[in-house]
Amino acid sequence: MKSLLFFFILGVSYFGMHNTEEFVCLPCGQECDNKIYSKPGMCNSCGMELIKKSSLKFKNIDLDEMCKRINANPNVVLLDVRTPAEFNGSTKDFPSFGHFKKAININIQELEGRVSELSKYKDSEVIVYCSHSHRSPQASYLLGAHGFKNVKNMIGGVSTLSVPYNSYCLKKEFVAHVK
Repeated sequence: MKSLLFFFILGVSYFGMHNTEEFVCLPCGQECDNKIYSKPGMCNSCGMELIKKSSLKFKNIDLDEMCKRINANPNVVLLDVRTPAEFNGSTKDFPSFGHFKKAININIQELEGRVSELSKYKDSEVIVYCSHSHRSPQASYLLGAHGFKNVKNMIGGVSTLSVPYNSYCLKKEFVAHVK
């Protein structure tokens, strides 16, 4: 009887220790990014793959924090993951809002194949943004998965900016696409 109890306790301990990993939706910028799952699979809301929560290597920041980071670190790398037409304001299909002057533009659809272009920034502070913060969390995750150590995602995206820009940072660093 004691040996049976021993194996039961050992089994409970084994499964308890190995079943503590949390899983989250591959970042899609929607509310489901905040839901925690106990096992791998697919997100019930958006259909994205569930990944280990511990694999998320980026931090979300708001616009105010982004401006603070730009002012504190003149070498911060800004990565805009929208289409080139959104970045330069030539799109006629939907608003493009504007872009940060020092930003590098690599479309999220091309980022996986072009991540090597950014490899010299692996140890730099990188802030990723898009229009509504649906693409930038995916890009931030991708950079972290490729060894980038200091990645931040601007939540809300540039669609959250309003004219007139009261922030000194925005007046100095942001180019609005006014139509």
